[in-house]
Amino acid sequence: MRFFKNFFLAIVLFFIVISQVQADFNGKVVKVIDGDTVDILTPKKQKVRVRLLDIDAPESRQAYGNAARKYLATLIAGKNVFVKENKKDIYQRTLGTIFLNQININAKMVESGFAWAYRYKGVANNKNMVKLESKAKQNKKGLWKDKHPIAPWDFRYRNKK
Repeated sequence: MRFFKNFFLAIVLFFIVISQVQADFNGKVVKVIDGDTVDILTPKKQKVRVRLLDIDAPESRQAYGNAARKYLATLIAGKNVFVKENKKDIYQRTLGTIFLNQININAKMVESGFAWAYRYKGVANNKNMVKLESKAKQNKKGLWKDKHPIAPWDFRYRNKK
């Protein structure tokens, strides 16, 4: 009998864990943390921290950091959005693409010059984001108005404690 109880419990836990993996969801943006991170409240009243996939916005203490946060807030703060989840990062934040009325907000941040295409060890996985970044840079949008913008990864490296 004990075996069946444990087996049943294991099956239930398995399905709970599976349902949490890469589950796209809707929710209301309740807080804009910075230019690439938001808190979303789901219809089930779960707060989910979402890190926008494939972009890297300036840090809060960095030039254009506050402007990036404010711009993202003008786009989605208080609004119901759809999140296409990719995976969790090392901080257990959901990495995802946020959509508002079919508009890719991650791309909008890069296109408007308030974020870079995310690069891991110097390589960007999303080539579309690189194209949007190049176009924003060419048109001197947002942070690209600055003569010498500092990439967030360089800023973080220079300001390690």
